[in-house]
Amino acid sequence: MRLHHAALAAVFIASLFGSCRKDKDERPPVVEILLPVPGTTIAIPDTILVRVQVSDDHQLTGLAVELLNVDGAVVGSAGTINLDGSTGTYERTLVITDERLPTGTYTIAARATDGTNDGRAFRQVNILEAPLRLLATFLAPPFTLQQTTIDRLAPDGTSTPFETVQDFNGIAVNSRSGHLVVAGARYAPLQALPAAPGATPWQVQPTTTDQDQQFTAVTVDPGDGQVFFASRDGRIRGFTGQGSGRFNAQCLVDHRCEAIVTMGDEVVTWQTAIVGGAHRVVTYTPAGTILDQLPLQEEHVAWFERSADQLLHFANVDGSGLIEELNIQQGGSPDLRSFPGEPIRHVVRLNANLYIVALQERLMRFDHATHVATELRSGFPTDALAYDPVNGALLAAQGGELLTVDPTTGATVASMGTSGTIGHILPLYNR
Repeated sequence: MRLHHAALAAVFIASLFGSCRKDKDERPPVVEILLPVPGTTIAIPDTILVRVQVSDDHQLTGLAVELLNVDGAVVGSAGTINLDGSTGTYERTLVITDERLPTGTYTIAARATDGTNDGRAFRQVNILEAPLRLLATFLAPPFTLQQTTIDRLAPDGTSTPFETVQDFNGIAVNSRSGHLVVAGARYAPLQALPAAPGATPWQVQPTTTDQDQQFTAVTVDPGDGQVFFASRDGRIRGFTGQGSGRFNAQCLVDHRCEAIVTMGDEVVTWQTAIVGGAHRVVTYTPAGTILDQLPLQEEHVAWFERSADQLLHFANVDGSGLIEELNIQQGGSPDLRSFPGEPIRHVVRLNANLYIVALQERLMRFDHATHVATELRSGFPTDALAYDPVNGALLAAQGGELLTVDPTTGATVASMGTSGTIGHILPLYNR
């Protein structure tokens, strides 16, 4: 009899544990995206219908639909809805209006949950970026230790004060993140000022305020919107457009960084010895380790990435302008064009091969494909230069006057006066 009771108990216990195992939820929901179909092309702005079929052996509780970029970051969302049931087909509208999204392949991700497990489905779509659009043009004075104001010029020509800064020693525009990046001289921080809807401010304080030029260089990578800057203490740093640290390096001992550009995945810097003034181009890995050094005698003016291992450099040597190619890994800098007795003041890039070069009293158009420089306009001194590809216009400053110049003929097609001397012209675009 005792054996019979023991057997019954064993059966009961086994059935109890079997029931517990059966009730334990270990299966995620099954998720399938029905719409849009694979390879759908979306032109910004647009609204996409996303249809998702979901099933589960337990009660479903929620469904979220998001748009992911190539790095897996969320760049759009249709929100999350509460579910009631174990199966169903649901529709969500995904509104895509962010004009800063570049053309490329994106992923729609649908995630359903039953409160214990998540199930996911993915669908790749192609997104075509919005047409390039000019949002504003910022006009800044020359660098100064005094309080000064930066103005914003709307596309219709209306000018309004944008920001007053305590002092001023660097500026760059970030169309990818919608910021105007302004570096102080002694007391003012480096500030990423919101210049477009959706942008949020961030800043970096100067290390000290004991001397001028606390920030010695600032630039924005036009490819990904990363902000690079250097400070008087020899640090070289890179931040995302949203203000998260991404790069950290140190100048050569007793050197200061005066210019920064990216070349492939390398960070290239122009450094000058504090004593003696000797110049070196120093490249860094993404981790901030020094790769190569190239000593040069030139005075840096501007440079542009040509390839993953080559830069086009505009410089001055003993009062004469020089265009050269920097082959840093090979340790060479062959000359392409010189301007005897005429120093280069400003340079802007029109496209992959064409550049406008402002000399002391004239404008030149340089064609990298042929290495030919053609005079565009004589008797034309400039205090600042920029190019607006939306309108195909060259913008030039002469004192407090802003001129619009035809980059093909050199003719002035428009002009407007401003309240002060223009030292920098920075167009801001929607992406």
